[in-house]
Amino acid sequence: MTAKIKLNAASGGGSFSLQAPSSSSNNRVMTLPDTADGTILTTTNPKAGNIIQVVHVNSNTHQSSTSTSYVDLSGVTATITPGSSTNKIFISCSIAISKQEENNFLGRILKDGSVITGAGGVAESGHGNQVDGVWWNIRNTIYAALSYTVQYSDTAGGTSAITYKAQGLTTNSSYGFTLNRTQNGGNDKLQSPAFSSITLMEIAG
Repeated sequence: MTAKIKLNAASGGGSFSLQAPSSSSNNRVMTLPDTADGTILTTTNPKAGNIIQVVHVNSNTHQSSTSTSYVDLSGVTATITPGSSTNKIFISCSIAISKQEENNFLGRILKDGSVITGAGGVAESGHGNQVDGVWWNIRNTIYAALSYTVQYSDTAGGTSAITYKAQGLTTNSSYGFTLNRTQNGGNDKLQSPAFSSITLMEIAG
């Protein structure tokens, strides 16, 4: 069958034209769908809420720490370069943590090395030992590396590359935490190592 181009006049009587590329080296092909009608966008800007790009990083590196100050979680870091400062960066981060029940693991995510304003928990008034900005507060067991996921929608705030990274600490230096493996390192199926990941999605604002 011979391909055809059919133009249906709109009620307003507007005109339509196709313009070829300015150079023969810039040949372009437009492929139309076989199974559905569609509307061609008249701008290169995506609609608000559209996902523009996705950055995903996995980490199966084993890490141990007894630090009561925040330390970087090995490999749980991702960098994204937004197209617009008003776009959102949706963060989804899963970490596999093992620790002893005599203490807690506290974790957070930083943006270019700084605390993200408005993210994490807020300490209660009059509770001076509580900590602001906690994303994870984990108290589990040395016998399993359990995965815990947090999600947050951040504002890009610029068009330069942004690095998000996860950090963690133990609330008692005598009882540390491990990332991506069990703390006691037992040789059993139920004590198999796990992995962590961080996903960044740029969403049109």
